[in-house]
Amino acid sequence: MKLIFFSDTHLTDRSFDRMKYVMGFLRDVCEDADKVFVLGDLFEFYHGYDGYIYPWYAGIVDALKGLADKGKEVYLLEGNHEFEMGGFFQTHTGIVCAKELIMDIEGKRTYIAHGHGFDRLCLGNILKSPFIYAVMDCFGPALTWRIAMAMRIFLSRKQKPYSDKVMEAFRRYARLKQDEGYDAVILAHSHIPDRISFVSDGREKVYLNAGDFIKHGSYVEYTTQDGFQLRRYG
Repeated sequence: MKLIFFSDTHLTDRSFDRMKYVMGFLRDVCEDADKVFVLGDLFEFYHGYDGYIYPWYAGIVDALKGLADKGKEVYLLEGNHEFEMGGFFQTHTGIVCAKELIMDIEGKRTYIAHGHGFDRLCLGNILKSPFIYAVMDCFGPALTWRIAMAMRIFLSRKQKPYSDKVMEAFRRYARLKQDEGYDAVILAHSHIPDRISFVSDGREKVYLNAGDFIKHGSYVEYTTQDGFQLRRYG
């Protein structure tokens, strides 16, 4: 079994080099995976509309759809830059959209999420409300996109500096999830690639953060032979 997890590409309508890099990764690394998990913030902004895919995202959406069409399980976890992908997106692509996942991976109870959920003051979390979604639906995709791009500086910092404080906060959160009974916790959002493990009650517990794929080329790989490992592409 081979599973791939990556995150935080923050693609926009002008991300030509980023798009090419991610497409190469899907081709070179994900083609022989059994499951592919996009751990959120694939897009700089996305809100789902019935019958509509943002045209500048068509290439990456088609590439992920192509993986799903080949029988691979493809998951898109909602990050703080994705605002309700919508039923059309999932039906059109065959990609499973979720806010978090709980899976048994070859006997390892695994918690998977973008990781912004425990930061309640994150603007992206504050904006995730039925009222804001209704406003977006009313405005339509073109106007909503323009507003989102005008607000992008407030949504998050894309070039996040390395921070021991942030890394430790994510490790503490992962440990809390492990105390709930998870053997593995897979997150993103911090933009800091990370892997720690320890043995508890005779079982290995592991936490991994996929980090910033664009900056570090980092991603998480699970194989039956090697378990959960932090890898780098390119």
